[in-house]
Amino acid sequence: MRLILALIMIVTTSTCVAQSKPTNSEDKFDCSNITISPQLDACVKQQMIKSNALLQMEMKNFQERVARAYAPAPELGKELIDLVRKSQEAWIQFRKLNCRVEAFQIEEGTAAHITIVNDCIVRMNKQRIDVLKKLPQ
Repeated sequence: MRLILALIMIVTTSTCVAQSKPTNSEDKFDCSNITISPQLDACVKQQMIKSNALLQMEMKNFQERVARAYAPAPELGKELIDLVRKSQEAWIQFRKLNCRVEAFQIEEGTAAHITIVNDCIVRMNKQRIDVLKKLPQ
């Protein structure tokens, strides 16, 4: 029952919907009309890849903001960047475990399990990006 509810939740909350065939050679899907589960799986995976790239970009933006803000005291800026990098590494481990917990009741390795984990990663990445955008204060 939880599996069915989890899949329904993904379908209803996901903003990405996929066609059955990639639109280009990079396996990108046009997310406009889902009719079968593999399309949803592919679209959520595509969202996860994009959100991971956005998270990396925000870390880079953070470092650039710190470099500007701490130009008069670069040692402090480096200390802040190192601290946030360590925090980021710990957060990634937290995200990994948290998403495994969310998908715990679904058989590991199945398409449904992978899609639940990927959807969790997308959601958590968005939250982390919002936090990083506020740094430094």
